[in-house]
Amino acid sequence: MKYIIGFILLMLLMTGCSGKEANVPDLDNRMSKIISYELNQVEPEHSEQVRDWLAKARQSGKEGQFFVHSFNNDTDEYVYNYVYKKGASDYEVSFIYNPDDPRSKGSVHVSGINHSANDSFVKIKLINDLSIQVILSNDPIGKKLQDQ
Repeated sequence: MKYIIGFILLMLLMTGCSGKEANVPDLDNRMSKIISYELNQVEPEHSEQVRDWLAKARQSGKEGQFFVHSFNNDTDEYVYNYVYKKGASDYEVSFIYNPDDPRSKGSVHVSGINHSANDSFVKIKLINDLSIQVILSNDPIGKKLQDQ
């Protein structure tokens, strides 16, 4: 429940509380500066490394096993994480903000869903901030919130 409240607070902070529709910024556009994700997409400069990494993961991985390949350095504006879960054809990617944790600016919860023989991967582009954690989970975020 704390995470839901934190996410609502984040949305209010990002959209403002004035109630004037003309002053409400586009939330999707503002969030895309923090996080974006795409299914089966690769940045051109990463294509060869991701292709090799994905081939090895598909060949050696066990059903349900997660694999992550990251591209980042201290000077880049963004960090790229490629996430693959053997057998997952789609992914749920959720950004969670907890205002009670001053050390963290949020976390990204990733779960593989829709299991099939035609598995996929997801590219996650994040602002380069070490306080944002990436959490890999077998359970969708809705189930995690229900369990709390």
